[in-house]
Amino acid sequence: MNIDTSDRRRLEQSSNVLLLAPLTPTGNRACLELLASTTPPEQANVAAITYTPPPETWIADWRTRVETLPAELAFIHANKIQTASEEESLPEGVSVARVDPNQPMDIIAPLSEQLTRWEGNGNETVVSVQTLSVLLEYVDFDTAFRYLHILTHRVQAAGAIGFYHMDPDIHDEETVNTLKSLFDAVVEVSADGEEWSVSETYGDRTATSDHAQTHDTDVSVPDSEEGLFTSLRNSLSGLFSGGDAGDGAPTAVGSPERAGNDSPTPEPDRSGGSTSVGDLPDEAMLTDEDRIRELLTRYGGRMKQADVTEETDWSKSTVSRKLSKMEEKGLITRVQVGRGNLVFLSGYEPETTKSPFEGESS
Repeated sequence: MNIDTSDRRRLEQSSNVLLLAPLTPTGNRACLELLASTTPPEQANVAAITYTPPPETWIADWRTRVETLPAELAFIHANKIQTASEEESLPEGVSVARVDPNQPMDIIAPLSEQLTRWEGNGNETVVSVQTLSVLLEYVDFDTAFRYLHILTHRVQAAGAIGFYHMDPDIHDEETVNTLKSLFDAVVEVSADGEEWSVSETYGDRTATSDHAQTHDTDVSVPDSEEGLFTSLRNSLSGLFSGGDAGDGAPTAVGSPERAGNDSPTPEPDRSGGSTSVGDLPDEAMLTDEDRIRELLTRYGGRMKQADVTEETDWSKSTVSRKLSKMEEKGLITRVQVGRGNLVFLSGYEPETTKSPFEGESS
């Protein structure tokens, strides 16, 4: 992680930090490195709010990147799909609260309870949200903004620090800039994970308050002036050092490619190394569908369609046809997000993409 001294000073005064990084292994790694840089894991309480990646995947990624698990770890998983092995694979003492991803306000209560439990235990508390890009697929922008307005104030009131991952390439500039106003600082990471930059945004929350108040909400926010609007964090005091960035992944997103749409799109700018299909195990024994499923698994169950094209070296039209066939078989789901498509492995898709009759007996 390449953050200089002046950037570190900015983060030391922040309560809520927006991380703009690709929705790829590079971006996931950046998120975990930023979390771990806040304080040594053995002295950290981490509350992770996850969507498509299940808790066991989050833990596996953390162990790969950071090794030592946080002293206290709790998940709020905004996904009702529970894998059979989930409870068995979680370390002892790790809790999981499940909420409806279509109701982000339901996250506030279990998170607040967890933050209260950790008060005074001597550890630094960190809240991680992965990812805002997926959140915006579940709910409309105003609902997401209202939820984040409340969440960021709760994090600050608890004396914690929050990190919120978002892929800027799959959202329009207005969406990104509006959400930036909710945070004290913004960290931007390059496609290959080598370049990091930090900018301040805190100081005037009038705009965010006005925006939030233009919409009705039945969730009250504690009105503690000391906790909500005047205190700034003094954590993030160490461990900002250069880390390896060897698994860079592409970030650019091409134009939306729905089934049967073979029209050419501008080639995205690609840089940095990433895992290619050629590196997958026993490739000679895999079908094309197996290769795509293996690749999606490596990306945590979801990735951009443009990245499938890049990783496989197939043409865009070929990838579109193969994904269409897999979608017909129920192996994957594609969701249009911003300027491109997200491809979800079966079982990892947003609930809003499913049939309302799914799971009902005939």
